[in-house]
Amino acid sequence: MRPLLLLCPRSSVVVMDIHTDITAKAEQLRLALRAKLGVHGRDFEVAVKRTGRLLPARLRKQAAIIVKAQGLGGHPKLMRQIDMAAINKAHFEISAFLDTIDPNDRRRTRILRMVGGIVFNMILVVVFFVIWLAWSGTL
Repeated sequence: MRPLLLLCPRSSVVVMDIHTDITAKAEQLRLALRAKLGVHGRDFEVAVKRTGRLLPARLRKQAAIIVKAQGLGGHPKLMRQIDMAAINKAHFEISAFLDTIDPNDRRRTRILRMVGGIVFNMILVVVFFVIWLAWSGTL
């Protein structure tokens, strides 16, 4: 059974449950970042750093709220600073954004852009080769 550490004798909010909830949400988001964006990290903080511009700035700020709360580490007095409504909102917004991402579509788009670049370069080489042949008089 988990120890119950209360914020104050009159409070019904349990610090360990808050910390467990924050850790669970951070882990869920870390796994979603891995599944949807292909970002690997040993914890949520590293995963958010590695996402870079894949997450919009607004969502990076939301993720920073969760990282900060997770960094307090279940310390009873520091956990009083946590706004669970803000953490729940951040979790919801990041999850909603990640739910709209289709990993197969991202993979397909990345491959098509790469192939398009290669084809464009090949067309340029052929055009310059034809121009060179015409200029040298062999065409």
